[in-house]
Amino acid sequence: MPTAPLTTDLAVRRSKRAERLLVPAGFITTAGNAFQITAAAILVFRAEETTLSVGWLFIAVSIPQVALAMSFGRLADRLDRRTLCVIADLVGALTAFALPAWLWFGGEASLGSYAANFLLACTAAMFMPASNALVKERVLDERLGKFNARFEMATNTGMLLASALAGFLVTWFGATPLFVINSLTFVGSAVLIYAIGHKHVVAKSTEDVADDEPAAVATTAPANPPVRRLALLFTTGNINLMVSNTILTTLILQTFQQGAWMIGVVDALAGAGFILGAACYGWVSSRIKGLHLALLGTLGCMAMVALEPLHHIVLMVVIPFAAFSFAQGRIAARTLLMQSSPEDRVGRIFGFAQAMGLAMGVAATVGLSALADATSVPWAFWGLVTIIGGLAIGTYLSLVKPMRALERPVAAPEPVPAPAPA
Repeated sequence: MPTAPLTTDLAVRRSKRAERLLVPAGFITTAGNAFQITAAAILVFRAEETTLSVGWLFIAVSIPQVALAMSFGRLADRLDRRTLCVIADLVGALTAFALPAWLWFGGEASLGSYAANFLLACTAAMFMPASNALVKERVLDERLGKFNARFEMATNTGMLLASALAGFLVTWFGATPLFVINSLTFVGSAVLIYAIGHKHVVAKSTEDVADDEPAAVATTAPANPPVRRLALLFTTGNINLMVSNTILTTLILQTFQQGAWMIGVVDALAGAGFILGAACYGWVSSRIKGLHLALLGTLGCMAMVALEPLHHIVLMVVIPFAAFSFAQGRIAARTLLMQSSPEDRVGRIFGFAQAMGLAMGVAATVGLSALADATSVPWAFWGLVTIIGGLAIGTYLSLVKPMRALERPVAAPEPVPAPAPA
């Protein structure tokens, strides 16, 4: 179907409409996934009683995404991204509902949890690059910073607050209702994404055409952005979340000898810190450049993580500050990567970032979970601080020079003088 060109004003309205639909879609999807994974982690830990057993659950979620994310990313750059997102959501709804059905018929909880989360990860491997490519396609570049702040606020808040509720709901009602809720969230996400509508082509206004002339003002240097290194900086957040979800569960239930209710309290505090951090991102980012903010946010988060295993009171005090700092670094890194990604390659770029982050996260989860079981859980936290801090600093140092070159303006070409009249 041919697409109608849009004027600049209409393009802005289309962008805002897409933003209004993508943000709640992200919220309900991640909230449902958090219900699923938190309840599954509690089921598995109660059955196996080891850190590594919980780690294997997160590994089961990660393996298909590592294997399939890049292939699905290339697919997202060739096919309609909106359609791929809707298909992934509908398949996810059916898969999520299969787990409570399995439990109702008396299936083994651990086996069902591993299998259902593995299959859901396969749909996530398609959804993640396709949804990020859809954002790049539908949201104007000048609005990406504001959108990413809202999107990360919605998705991470949905994840953290749902994890907080999951701790209480599992205690009161058991895990099965949470799996049903997750199935319904996939349906809601599919409806919102479908409502975005077909893609339209943005027509150039008169001013845009004038800017293409040789006598135009200076533009950004056309050097190739260091996308792979920006992707590595972005994926430090994925590694942090993956490992933290594993070792926090064990820290609370085993080391601190607290109940599942405390998982809810801690996640609620983290959610509050992340909401505040995302809300303040516009103010902070106007004063600190994106690359610097990505590093400072990551290091601030790691400083708090180092204190978390000291005592359960300390954990509850510092985790809002950790989440606030995480929000700053995460949003800054995501915006840098998305702005630097060409629209026709953004699917494979985010697929690569997802695969790389999860592969490194799996390795870190296995290693740090084994370290926790062999020594004590606090050593796993301090190992995580060392890994993430080292990655962030090394990547930042490698990016300073190329990112400065990208920001340097180049002079517009001199206009060719008209020939003198004979």
